[in-house]
Amino acid sequence: MKPNTNSTEGGEGSNRASEAADAPKAPPSVRSRIGVAAFILCLLPAMYFLAVTSYALLNADAYASDLPRLLRYVIGPLLIALALLLAARLRDRETSLMIGITSCAVLFGLFAFEAYMTLRLLPKQIGVVGVLDEDESDAPYQNNLPPAYTIKSLNSFSGIEKLDQAVLSAVPDQPVLLCSDEGEPVTYQADRYGFRNPPEAYAAPAEIMVLGDSFAEGLCLRDGDDLASQIRAQRPALINTASRGAGPVFELAVLGRFGPVFQPKVTLLAFFEGNDWDNLEGEPDLAFLQQVFDPDTDFGAPEWSDAQHERTKPVLESWWQGNAATTKEYLTRRSELRNFFALQNTALVLGLHYPKDVDPNPDYPVLLARAREITGQWGGDLVLVYIPSHDRFGGLFPHQFVQEPLRRMVYEAANQQSIEIIDLTDVFNDQPRPKRFYAADSHFNAEGASVAADAIVKQLKSGGFIE
Repeated sequence: MKPNTNSTEGGEGSNRASEAADAPKAPPSVRSRIGVAAFILCLLPAMYFLAVTSYALLNADAYASDLPRLLRYVIGPLLIALALLLAARLRDRETSLMIGITSCAVLFGLFAFEAYMTLRLLPKQIGVVGVLDEDESDAPYQNNLPPAYTIKSLNSFSGIEKLDQAVLSAVPDQPVLLCSDEGEPVTYQADRYGFRNPPEAYAAPAEIMVLGDSFAEGLCLRDGDDLASQIRAQRPALINTASRGAGPVFELAVLGRFGPVFQPKVTLLAFFEGNDWDNLEGEPDLAFLQQVFDPDTDFGAPEWSDAQHERTKPVLESWWQGNAATTKEYLTRRSELRNFFALQNTALVLGLHYPKDVDPNPDYPVLLARAREITGQWGGDLVLVYIPSHDRFGGLFPHQFVQEPLRRMVYEAANQQSIEIIDLTDVFNDQPRPKRFYAADSHFNAEGASVAADAIVKQLKSGGFIE
């Protein structure tokens, strides 16, 4: 006969239940403190996510204007915050406490990772403003623009209101401190017009003229490694007129002044998706650029005048005597505290950093039409080069779709004017790990400039623009 175990099991179960019932409960004061701690620990991360939502709603045009950004910056953080607030009100204080501890630990971990990424990237990124080692002097470069200062600002601080009086290049025949690389200066010698070209660039008629911003100027790349130099290695008759901070309207002014002088066979107009649309909106507010679209505009002489030297010299001196090429300047320009609070580097790694949304701008098709009209004066061709932002690439989650509306608007404007586009987005996407083409300062590194240069020359040939 089998032994009857039911009575034994029942007895053990009853004993355990009885023991649990008889277990001493925490005193009311302890349970109250647990409840307070649970509430605070749930409230702290909830407040952070509510702050994210509030900032997005206060800047709704940029961060809540379409579904992806609405989900990323408003609905997602809001749902997390509401879930944490509900957890704080749970009657089960122990569960509420565990949720609070876990959520605070996760948020602390994210900020710890953000701090690590910020400190890791800082030595590279700070080179943008040209901070040099103590044994290096910036004195040889103080007759020209400091790093991170723009020609547009030089005109504004000089009080220039007319385009023909404005300067559209760096100071001619003077060395330029472009940036610093781990404390070492990265420089170039401005040519007779103030651009980054070797002296022999003007020995033959120009085949290619490059218009653009810091990507085309070659920020923090030494001579030979920058985009224009690597195109020039294949097509020697190239003139680079790009400068940091330039946007589409400023570039149109450069074309109007220098294009008729150089009369290139092909004009490459670079468009950087990271900030050129913002520049397109802001540049027409600058007094000296308001006449650019006027068909009767006097673009001014290509050479610097004595008056231009006299006006700009005190501005340059005041910049160099101020915060130029200092860590303080970098921190001021970068809004590091805001970026740290926004977990920007962490979001980039995750693929959750969505750039500001942009609205259609009717000025861009007009600008392209005006540029095409100018190049047509000498029978030249205009080709648009689309430069993708490094934000497109990398990250755990796919996110290129957030840049596509801007890309479509640029394509539509170019198609209206029958302008050919060389899209480096497609070129980079066809390569493994395209983010490797960018330096820590978000500009091309030497490899990225090389891949871009090869693609540009190849597509110019295949399009019949050059032989």
